[in-house]
Amino acid sequence: MIDLAKAVTVFIGRRGEHNFRRLEFDVSSLLDGSYPETALNAIYKRPDGIAYPVVTTYADGVLTWSPNATDTLLVGVGQLEIRVTHGDVVGKSVRILTIVEEALVDDIAEPPEPPAQEWLNRVLSALAELDIDEINNLLNLTYNLLNDNYALLNTTHNQLNDTHGLIGDNYELLNTTNSQVNDSYNLLDTTYGLIENMRDTLYMRTGILLNHLHPIETASAPDMTSRRASITFSSVSNGNNVVVGTVTYTFVTALGSPSANNVQVLIQGTLRNTVKKFAEAIRGVEDETNIAYGVGTDPNPTCTAYWTSQRFSIGDATVAPGESLFMLERVENATSAINLTSTATVAINPFTRISYLRYILSGNVSGSGGANSVRGPLHTVLPINSVVIGGQGGLLYPATYDCHLITLCRQSDTSEKELDFYISNDEETFTRISRSTPVGSNTSAESLHIHIQMRQARVPAGYGLYVCMGSDGTSSSAYCDLKFTYHLYPTALATDTSP
Repeated sequence: MIDLAKAVTVFIGRRGEHNFRRLEFDVSSLLDGSYPETALNAIYKRPDGIAYPVVTTYADGVLTWSPNATDTLLVGVGQLEIRVTHGDVVGKSVRILTIVEEALVDDIAEPPEPPAQEWLNRVLSALAELDIDEINNLLNLTYNLLNDNYALLNTTHNQLNDTHGLIGDNYELLNTTNSQVNDSYNLLDTTYGLIENMRDTLYMRTGILLNHLHPIETASAPDMTSRRASITFSSVSNGNNVVVGTVTYTFVTALGSPSANNVQVLIQGTLRNTVKKFAEAIRGVEDETNIAYGVGTDPNPTCTAYWTSQRFSIGDATVAPGESLFMLERVENATSAINLTSTATVAINPFTRISYLRYILSGNVSGSGGANSVRGPLHTVLPINSVVIGGQGGLLYPATYDCHLITLCRQSDTSEKELDFYISNDEETFTRISRSTPVGSNTSAESLHIHIQMRQARVPAGYGLYVCMGSDGTSSSAYCDLKFTYHLYPTALATDTSP
């Protein structure tokens, strides 16, 4: 039984052998109880470099291979690798070195005429011409020659035996050397892989450290450079529209060819999916099946938009949970009015320049025994896909980020408050990344700007950031006004999600 957990060298036969040997491999560690036997296959690479799958059988954790004449065609060292392929999962065993030894060729001809026969015919002819004495002398001479030949053959036999012993010793020595070289090769290969992984890890960690010291971009949310707005949908019907700046978006049941400054959005099976598709149309996402753009609309020149179903705020106004768009102005420091109207059933908060996020502590309830510490609902800070390098005016490529600072701008009372961070990429599954961060002060004055340092909690690209808060107060209308500062990570560091 050959153990796949160890690197080995396997003798698979002599040249030309066909299904003579059965090699059994313990593949239980490779299947690991997670994959079916149909996921197994073996790849054989002959000494001439040609690689192909070989025929195997499987039973009770053992994979069996009987090398055929094609597999043993060439003398030398080859390789065998056993793989598990299941869906998009690919697993590979260690490489197994295979050895094919020399053997006689198979194309055997008819045996030639024995060379002694001609000599014997000559002797018989000569004997016929000789008398008895001469024949006797000739036989004696022949006997002596045969004795001499026998002695010579016996000496040659002994020399061949000695040579065979030396060859056997050399073979054992070469086999031992081959095993040691193979072990050294595997050790060097493993060491190389470990060094390569360590190099990549050190490179990644150095990049992360440098990004913390000198981040490519730091941003705050909310900020006063770009105005923000919201629109929450209750229903959408065929022909309803939304005007955003200079672009009119019309909801339809079949796409046509919209004119300049017009976009058609196909109504989806649910209101949520329709609102999500509308957000993509504002951002200029290419989707010919569901969105048709007119000239000058791809993307919207005025703003971007992101879907959220959670509660959020536009200045002092709280947007209740629903199918909403979180809208951000693309241009910084602009002051001209932005048109935002709709014929659908919606609630709109117009574009406003704000400097804080207001969290209403609606989880507070009066009573004793710790009831006042109940957390309020989730509240959107940064919607899904909204964190991009270069701001909303650039190419909207989602970036990895972390929240490293919370600023308390003001609060309505002096109760003790705590904040939890959550992340999600679908607003169905939420993962908490920070728990019970203390937030508060002994004064309720405006412009407190109390800074709360955060542990660098990495948020993968495309994930939204959400908070919920609780306090030991009793007012369900108490609030905190907050700002969140975060670092952005370049694409090269986006694959490392470790803190």
